[in-house]
Amino acid sequence: MKLTVIGPGRAGTAIHQHACHAGLASSIGRTATAAVDVVLIAVPDPAVAEVAQAIPLGPLVGMVSGSVPLDALATHPHAFVMHPMQTIQPDRGELQLTGCAAGITATDAATARQASDLAHLLGMNPVPVAEELRPLPHIASVFASNLLLPSLVSAMEVLAAAGLDDQREAILGPLVRRAVDNALADGMSAPATGPVARGDLATVQLHRRRLQAVNAQLDRAYALLSTALLPLVSPTAATAVAPGLGPDA
Repeated sequence: MKLTVIGPGRAGTAIHQHACHAGLASSIGRTATAAVDVVLIAVPDPAVAEVAQAIPLGPLVGMVSGSVPLDALATHPHAFVMHPMQTIQPDRGELQLTGCAAGITATDAATARQASDLAHLLGMNPVPVAEELRPLPHIASVFASNLLLPSLVSAMEVLAAAGLDDQREAILGPLVRRAVDNALADGMSAPATGPVARGDLATVQLHRRRLQAVNAQLDRAYALLSTALLPLVSPTAATAVAPGLGPDA
């Protein structure tokens, strides 16, 4: 299989690395010719349709965007989406997509099979996604990756204030991994733990006083995230701690 990846950014570079590792004849750049089997568009969302229109007819054409509608590739009768559900960092030598899910949407069943086969070759696990349900899996991916970052960075900043920055992996690693494993095992019924779940207003108030002395932004993050946790705890606990989470608490 001859593959061309258009877009040498994070996603495009990662896919090209995986393709080379899998033994595919892969190239990466900003254009494509008809002399390849598959062209995969990995450019910013606003540019997808324009890039697709410039690709000669012939190759199978896909994109990695989790949000752009499939009809952005309408100039190509057999087109697909292969959206890697993974956070990708630049300038990493390792294969970052191994084992991640890849959302597959296609114009027809045969193209979907080809896209799924490509995902397998690249080390990903294909997951069918109906066009009318996109971009919901993309939104879920944002919640599960990008939106975890403020909480983790806040935790690391608090550890640094305690003089424990060099212990962040030892302290936070097991805690974060267990919390994620528990949540995925229990699903949307995953029980919360900690002072909010216990309805422990005194501890919440203590935490906020100490955070205000360290960094007012950390206090704001604590209050906002704890407020978001309220629907996941018992009504009694939520009622008990809610007075400690307001802006003037």
